[in-house]
Amino acid sequence: MLSGVVNIAMATLVTLTVLGLAMAGFYSLAIRDAAIDAASKGARYQAPSQQDFFLRRLDISIPELARFDVKERRLQGLNELTVSFSLPGLGLLGELAGGEIRVAAATERL
Repeated sequence: MLSGVVNIAMATLVTLTVLGLAMAGFYSLAIRDAAIDAASKGARYQAPSQQDFFLRRLDISIPELARFDVKERRLQGLNELTVSFSLPGLGLLGELAGGEIRVAAATERL
C-alpha cells in the first residue's frame, strides 16, 4: 500500500518536472520573440523606446513569469535589448536559474 502511494507521488513529481522544463523552453522562446520584435521596432528612424511595448507584451503572453529585468541601449547603428529573467519551476526543480537574452537590430538612417 505504502509503496503504491510512493510510486504515484514520484510519478507525479517526474511529470511536473518534465512539464516545468517544457514551460521553461516555451517561456524562453516567447521572451526571445518579444525581444526581437521590440528591438526591430525600436530600430526604426527616430523611434521612441520600445521598453513599454516589450513589458506589455510580456505581461500578456507570460503573466506568470517570476522575474525579469529589461535594459535598452542605443549604440552607434544598433538598438540593443537585454532581458534577464528567472523562470518559475514545477515539481523537483523549484525555481529555474533563468538566463539572459540579448538582441540587437540595426537602426535605420535617412
